Amino acid sequence: MRYAPLTQAIQGETVDAWDIHFKATALKEQDPSVIVLSIGDPDFDTPAPIVESAVKSLRGGDTHYVDIEGRDHLRNKIAADHQGSCGQQVTKDNIILLAGAQNALFATSMCILEAGDEVLVLQPNYVTYEACIQLTGAKLVPVSMDVDHDFCLDENALLQAITDKTKAIYFATPSNPSGVMLTKSELQFIADLAIKHDLWVMSDEVYSHTIFEGEHVSIAGLDNMAERTVTLNSLSKSHAMTGWRAGWAIGPTELICHLSNLSLCMLYGLPGFVQEAAYT
Repeated sequence: MRYAPLTQAIQGETVDAWDIHFKATALKEQDPSVIVLSIGDPDFDTPAPIVESAVKSLRGGDTHYVDIEGRDHLRNKIAADHQGSCGQQVTKDNIILLAGAQNALFATSMCILEAGDEVLVLQPNYVTYEACIQLTGAKLVPVSMDVDHDFCLDENALLQAITDKTKAIYFATPSNPSGVMLTKSELQFIADLAIKHDLWVMSDEVYSHTIFEGEHVSIAGLDNMAERTVTLNSLSKSHAMTGWRAGWAIGPTELICHLSNLSLCMLYGLPGFVQEAAYT
């Protein structure tokens, strides 16, 4: 039987990298003392009040279809938190709930990229970025961080990587896997390039609540960036909810409409009881 070309785009070295994780988890099943460091899964369980909220919701019959974009009270809360932390003026209409930040990454890539595009990705990067970009027909262009200076942004390397095919810049801050957090000046440099060359920016901020020193800055809050920035986040790391798949994308309202159409045929809304747990 023949398979679609898509199957080639979602396999390769980045997929094979997961073999390390699978081997580690298999070892842990045999020996509980094994510590798995191959994936960002907190070593504590979801807090009890969150779990109880989901249980109460389930027992109350919250097992039916939900609004595709997510429930208003949760989206309003996410909007208020985001606006309070970075200053970007957003409402619930700028937000869609999706099955984790991974699903948000996939959906965002599908809605902003196309064949022939180039996407600049700050390296090292999370391993699924490559497949999410390549499945659209776009090309991942790696831009290495400055290893000799604690993985700070190599501004010249980023500048030199831009071509007339460049469509977007992808990064995570704090970074997975390096843990490095981009500074405001580094983000401003990226913002200036994005504005000058009319580029999308995908900012993965899943680890923004796991900071031990310094202050997290969201590029979406910088001047003239709201219209071209997609901010991804979730409760996976901050509230040990990796298995709940509670994530979201924040962006321009037109993009949210496109993401909603995609979610309609891909997910059909994040389960209501999961949303109630997330709201808690």
